[in-house]
Amino acid sequence: MINDKFCDLEKRELQDKINSLTADNALLRSNADNAAQTAFINEKFNALNTELATIKASQPNTIPVQWPNVTAVNTTPYMGNIYSGWNGFGNGISF
Repeated sequence: MINDKFCDLEKRELQDKINSLTADNALLRSNADNAAQTAFINEKFNALNTELATIKASQPNTIPVQWPNVTAVNTTPYMGNIYSGWNGFGNGISF
């Protein structure tokens, strides 16, 4: 009877050790997987950064302008407005 309790205790301790080692193994595998993923992503980003640096180096020189005098929108009203029937001369003839 005492021997059975001792065997049961020993089995529980061994099972606890197995569970602990299994958890440690899973943690190590997860860390290794994450490290491999991070290395792969960093490799791709480094390649992209190198390519972007090459593209940036091949661009023409620019001059920063605080108040640009070039606009990309039509700032004159009624010019080229063919849908309303009025042109820039105000005679209502659409071209």
